[in-house]
Amino acid sequence: MDSSRGTVLDSIRELYQFGVVDYCMFAAMLILSAACGIYFGFFKRTKAKDTPTATDTSDLDLGETPPTVGSVQSKTPISPFGSSTIDEYLLGSRKLKAFPVAMSLVAGYISGVTILGTPAEIYNFGTQYWLIVVPIVLTGIAVCTIYLPVFCSLKLNSSYEYLELRFNRHVRSIASVMFVIDQMLFLPMIIYVPALAFNQVTVLNLYMIGAIVSLVCIFYTLLGGIKAVVFTDAWQVVVMFISVVVVVIIGTIAVGGLDVIWERSMEGGRIDFFNMSPTLYGRQTFWAVLIGGFFYWTSFNSVNQTMVQRYMSLPNLRTARLSIAMFTVAMGVFVSVCCYAGLLLYGKYYDCDPASVGLVSTNDQLFPHYVMESVGHLRGMPGLFIAGVFGAALSSMSVILNSVSAVLLEDVLRGLFQLNPGPLKANIFVRCCVVILGLTALGCLFIIDKLDGILIVSATLAAIANGTTGGIFTLGMLVPWSNTKGALVGGIAGALLSGWVSLGNQIASGAGEIVARKLPVSIDGCIEELVGNITLVDPVYPDESGVFPLYRLSYHWITPIGVTTVLVVGTIVSFLTGPRDLRHIDPELISPVIHRLLPVESFSYFGTANKNATIFNEEMQAQASVPPGPANDLNGQVGKEARTRW
Repeated sequence: MDSSRGTVLDSIRELYQFGVVDYCMFAAMLILSAACGIYFGFFKRTKAKDTPTATDTSDLDLGETPPTVGSVQSKTPISPFGSSTIDEYLLGSRKLKAFPVAMSLVAGYISGVTILGTPAEIYNFGTQYWLIVVPIVLTGIAVCTIYLPVFCSLKLNSSYEYLELRFNRHVRSIASVMFVIDQMLFLPMIIYVPALAFNQVTVLNLYMIGAIVSLVCIFYTLLGGIKAVVFTDAWQVVVMFISVVVVVIIGTIAVGGLDVIWERSMEGGRIDFFNMSPTLYGRQTFWAVLIGGFFYWTSFNSVNQTMVQRYMSLPNLRTARLSIAMFTVAMGVFVSVCCYAGLLLYGKYYDCDPASVGLVSTNDQLFPHYVMESVGHLRGMPGLFIAGVFGAALSSMSVILNSVSAVLLEDVLRGLFQLNPGPLKANIFVRCCVVILGLTALGCLFIIDKLDGILIVSATLAAIANGTTGGIFTLGMLVPWSNTKGALVGGIAGALLSGWVSLGNQIASGAGEIVARKLPVSIDGCIEELVGNITLVDPVYPDESGVFPLYRLSYHWITPIGVTTVLVVGTIVSFLTGPRDLRHIDPELISPVIHRLLPVESFSYFGTANKNATIFNEEMQAQASVPPGPANDLNGQVGKEARTRW
């Protein structure tokens, strides 16, 4: 790089830096987040005494005897600070409201990776990914009708408890341990990506700001539990949305309006919604986005503990469905805004690509650079945007800390090791897990950019976890004949195949054998001092025909491969080893959409699988479909108990 061009780059970078107001906006976000933890930890606690009904067992630990009719259960706080009971800490005593939980679901799913990565994806590869909004809507319908009624009826603390009730303890342990490892590898990246963007617009070291944000997140999650997580997420997602929308509106006006952006995007080949190519190798095709997106979103939203735990924090099935409906609409809108931001980026940089001239070093820095350039002159706007990005990171991190600590208690300590600590010990254990998990993620933050291997391992494990766990849960709920052997063999087969495909793809990409084919960019409109002696040439892509076919698959197909493998192999093995006798299965373990396939005799076993839970509420009555007819009762008895219970 010649000295004159280097001087110009340095001058531009210095121009696009945070001011005092921007730092104040960012600091306000951290202070408010910490304040939520203090509020829910010390001031908004369950009253010392309460009088539950005979069936109110929501605040009892596993193994405790529920109160008899008319008895008074004293809710004495078991912690000098924070939530009073372990149920309040992990599930908010199942009394949270639909809207805050919906916003928390959005905030937990929208990380800094989404806000920064989605616009860059559209900028580099076109609008085909925008169709992901359709699978998002379909996923909401699938979760509400297939999976949610089962979890709500069983009233579980951890989604993986279902696997022990449906199959056995080993299936539950494998899935829960896989979840913990997956989330632990993902945690440092949640903070690292926005910290990298923050480093683009400030002089602060990315590790220092990452450490500050991590400690704030640990603080309010430790004190306030899921209540602090949910309500902090709710206002953070508002900041997130406002920041992105304001930037998009101002940017659109500055470029010249929607017509200019659309025209430039059309000329640059960015507009492509119907790439109907049947190839499985294309990064974004119509079929890959719709099918792969549906499998991925459904596998994650339906059974992942980070989602199910917040579903279970709601009082009833109707409220949970309302919350998911809000979440689905909000996600569709937010993802659409992020996708449009990608077109806005191209409308701005269609003739001067920042990456080609060295203004940004990674795709994740493209959107922050645009924010500083387009609205940097408006005091506080860059700070609001970065606060929104870090709000997304905080929300995702807090959700993971809370959910993983719940899994470590319910599935690892109680499920795997068969230990049942008392209320005080359980509370201490969960809080220690939050601190240890947060500090471990913070430690990994300092080495993540020096260990490329962790990215490969994390991406591979995420693919395994999504496909495998989604497949096992679906096998249990939609294939009533499946047995434990089928679940184990199917799960192992799905994990091996999806892991093989994902790992092979990551290794081939790292070796340069597979290169994503970006759409062309231009530097014809850049100032001469910035261009220097740079000349853009058409990229030369490697011949991928020699790469093993499965390694060349689009990342969209990895989750469908995992889910389909589990279902097919699990079903075949179940029938070969002796299918489950449906006459003795608890219908509560099967999705209501399959109830008409169950023999009437099975409904006499309704509610027997989970002896620690009560019926979620009377709404579940409408979910059962007991076949009518005289065969419904053997001597007038079979099915009578089921109807009474429902």
